[in-house]
Amino acid sequence: MENNMNRELVGVLFPGVVKNDEKAIACLGGIRNISQVYSSCAKKRLGLSFQPENPFIRKIYSTGKKAAGVLLKVKVKKTRDGTEVKREVVSTTVVGCVKTMFRFESLCDFQYLAVHREGSNDSPLMCSLEKVLPSGLDTIDFMLQPAPLLLIPSSFTRQEKPITYTYTDKRYLDRSSPEQGDSVHNKTRTLRSSQVAPFMFNLIDDWPAEPHESYVKQKDLKCATMPRMIEEYETVKKLLEERPIWSLNLIRFHTKIRLSSLKVFMPSLALYMKTGPWKSMWVRYGYDPRKDPGARIYQTLDFRLRHAAGVRSMIMSREEITTDRERVSRRKLTEQANEDIAEGSVYFRPGMTPTQRHIFYQYCDIQLPEVEEILAAEPPPGYMCHQKRGWLPPNTDEVCRDHMFRYVKDTLFNSSNPDLKFEGGSGSDSDSNSDDDNTANDVDES
Repeated sequence: MENNMNRELVGVLFPGVVKNDEKAIACLGGIRNISQVYSSCAKKRLGLSFQPENPFIRKIYSTGKKAAGVLLKVKVKKTRDGTEVKREVVSTTVVGCVKTMFRFESLCDFQYLAVHREGSNDSPLMCSLEKVLPSGLDTIDFMLQPAPLLLIPSSFTRQEKPITYTYTDKRYLDRSSPEQGDSVHNKTRTLRSSQVAPFMFNLIDDWPAEPHESYVKQKDLKCATMPRMIEEYETVKKLLEERPIWSLNLIRFHTKIRLSSLKVFMPSLALYMKTGPWKSMWVRYGYDPRKDPGARIYQTLDFRLRHAAGVRSMIMSREEITTDRERVSRRKLTEQANEDIAEGSVYFRPGMTPTQRHIFYQYCDIQLPEVEEILAAEPPPGYMCHQKRGWLPPNTDEVCRDHMFRYVKDTLFNSSNPDLKFEGGSGSDSDSNSDDDNTANDVDES
C-alpha cells in the first residue's frame, strides 16, 4: 500500500448523494468560491445552495473544523459467478490525511421557487424567474411590463439549528399595558438591568459629569475579585485623559484588554453614545463635545463599501464570517487573551483595505491628506454644533467616503493577491451609504 500521509487535504461532507461532480461544485458556489474559503478557513464559511441559479434560496453554511482522518483510494475487482458477485481488493493507496472537514450540520430553511399559474387554477405551475429577474441590459420597458407577484421574506427561521423555545407571555409587555401604549407596532426591547443605558444625542440635556453609582459599584466588586482589572482600569483611564473620545475597538487595539473586562469598567469611565455625530463612541464624563469645536476630529464616519467594480465582493460579509459557537466555547480559555483587533478596523490609510464591508471610523483615524485638510479647517465664528453633522460642514461625510473608496479601489486593483479577483459591477459609486442602516462592527450596548 502506497503511503502519502504528508499530503494535507480538506474534506467537504456533502449532504446528499453526489452523482455529478460539476453540479455538486456548483452547489458550493463554484471552484472560485471554494478556493476563497479554503485560503481563509478560519474566517470564512462555506455556503451551499441546492438551486444555485435561484436567488430566492437561502444557503446553509458550514464551518471548517479540525479533523483526523485518512483518505483512501481503493481499487476493487468485481467478478460475477452466476448470481453471486465477488469483490477483490486489487490495490489500496493513501491519498493524504484530512486535517480540516466541512460538515453541514444546520437545517435547510424553507426554500422558495418563483412559480405561477397561467390561466385557470388547474393549469400547471410555471417557473417565473425569467419574468422576475432582469437578464442582461434590459430597457425600461422591462419595468413596465406586468409581472407575477412575488413577495417573500429573506428568511423564515431565525436559528440555523433546532432550539428549545418555551412560548410564554412573561417575556414581553402586555399590549394593553400603559408602557406599551396603543401601538402594537412598538418592538423596542427594554434594557436589561446589567446593560449600559446609552445616551441619545441631543442639544438640550445636560452632559453627565459623573457615572451612575451602580456602574462604580459594579466596577469595584469586579476589581475586588480580580486584582488585575485594577491595572486595566487605570490604563483605560489614562487613555481617556489623553483623548476624551474613543471607540471600544480602538481601546482593545491599543491595550489588548479583553472585551469582558472593558464591559465592566467602561460605563464608570465614559458615556456610550447611541446616536449623533459621535455615534458608537465612548465619551469621557465631564467632557461635552457639543461645546468644543475641536471634538470634530473624533466624530464618527459611517463607511460602507460600494458595489462598483466588484469591490464589495472582495470583502467578507457578516454572513460569510465564521460564527461557530462550539469552536468559540471550546477555545475560550486558550484564546481569550488573544482577542486582537485588526488595524484596518480602527485605522485607514493609503494602501490599506477595510476588514469588513461596514465599519465606523473616527475622522482623526482616517490618515488621508484630503480628510486631514478638511479637519484642519476651523468652524466659522458663531457656528453651533449640529444635531447630525456635529462641528463639520455639510456633506463632509460624503466627500470623505468618496476619497476613501477611491483609495480602496486603487489598492485592490493594484494588489498582487491572486484571491482578489473582480466580479462584474452591480451598482454605481454612490451605493451603500444610507444612514438608515444601523449595522456596525463596533459593540452595540443596546
